Amino acid sequence: MNKLFNIAAILIFILLSSSTIASDSSQSKPITWHEWSNETFALAEAENKLVLLDISAEWCSFCKKMKAITYKDPEVIKIINENYIAIKADIETTLDVKMLYGNFGVPGTVVLTAQRDELNKRLGYIAPQQMQWHLLGSLQDMPAPDKLTSLQTTKSQ
Repeated sequence: MNKLFNIAAILIFILLSSSTIASDSSQSKPITWHEWSNETFALAEAENKLVLLDISAEWCSFCKKMKAITYKDPEVIKIINENYIAIKADIETTLDVKMLYGNFGVPGTVVLTAQRDELNKRLGYIAPQQMQWHLLGSLQDMPAPDKLTSLQTTKSQ
């Protein structure tokens, strides 16, 4: 009887463990990172999404912390993957980003429109909860498609 109880307990443990692992792996799809390129901004425009630019450097300890903590947070991942086209750029190797943001510092978090208009930027480490608020707040600032057209017209004049 005792042996039967132990076997049943082990089976229950295995079943619960495997279902937890399966649900965790389906929810923890990593962020889809893109390179800084015209194609990436065209994708953002085609999908009507904002662009999240993560500026980092290999030597930056707070960049590594954001990568390990903030960008592994399930809610942050969900918000980014559903609403943004994410770009990860090394400040030292991505020349366009270096030209634009070389004096800004790292880690840098910049939200852009698909037309490369800056909506906001933050310097330094952003914890997961603050990143969620930042990302959701930026969505509220997203120009409506008709406003984008007027922004482009104003810029060209």
